[in-house]
Amino acid sequence: MDLEAKPAIGMIHLPSFESSYSPDFKFDEAFSISLADALTLKQAGFDAILIENFHDIPFAKTRISDSKFLLMSKIVTKIIDAVPAIAVGVNILRNACLQALTIATMNSASFIRCNIWEGAYVTDQGIIEGLAEEVVREKQLLNSGVLILADVGVKHATPLGQFSLEEATRNALSRGGADAVILSGRETGSLLSLDSLTQFVDKTKYKPILGSGVTVENVDTVFPHISGVIIGSSLKYDTSNLHSPIDLEKATDFMSKWNSFKEI
Repeated sequence: MDLEAKPAIGMIHLPSFESSYSPDFKFDEAFSISLADALTLKQAGFDAILIENFHDIPFAKTRISDSKFLLMSKIVTKIIDAVPAIAVGVNILRNACLQALTIATMNSASFIRCNIWEGAYVTDQGIIEGLAEEVVREKQLLNSGVLILADVGVKHATPLGQFSLEEATRNALSRGGADAVILSGRETGSLLSLDSLTQFVDKTKYKPILGSGVTVENVDTVFPHISGVIIGSSLKYDTSNLHSPIDLEKATDFMSKWNSFKEI
């Protein structure tokens, strides 16, 4: 994935693996749901897709079970095979960045998202500390070319300490070794205020990837201030139901508008 090309990254919210221990669990059904979204995003012209265990609640802090790891790896493999012309990324909630790196590296995915990269945050899973050192060392051992997109100002979390977004960004990039920084609103689907975004860019001279809240209606206001976007919930048929599949018309409309801005 070319981070210089202002990528639009579409989200694939995997179905829950909680019933995977049951003999009634049907892997093919779970995969077909994910594949349908991947093909829709590809058809709409997205630059990349991000595969996330969004519905696998409650989330583990930093490591999912071996069975869920294998199931997710299998889905990532099959999606990469099905859409070879599009970059694929992996995010394992809540913060299983080491396992995401392993899946991405072994399956030739392009990038991972790490929700808590540096510092420490109070989350609904408890206190979670950043994993930058462990992930970077593992990346070196694996000789991996996987890119790391790191969140600062993490969704559904409150930082311990007084780091500003600007300080956290400098730490993530220069001290933590991330390839890019993601900013988001407070929760899934919420948009960082335009004032906060523009002040951030003015202070840091850095344009982040925006990780939540972007829609076809507001993309024109944020586009000049960002280096990419991760979008999911606003593309669904039923935006009030996060189990809903991605709507091709909505995804195509968004990419048409996104690309029109890139051409200016």
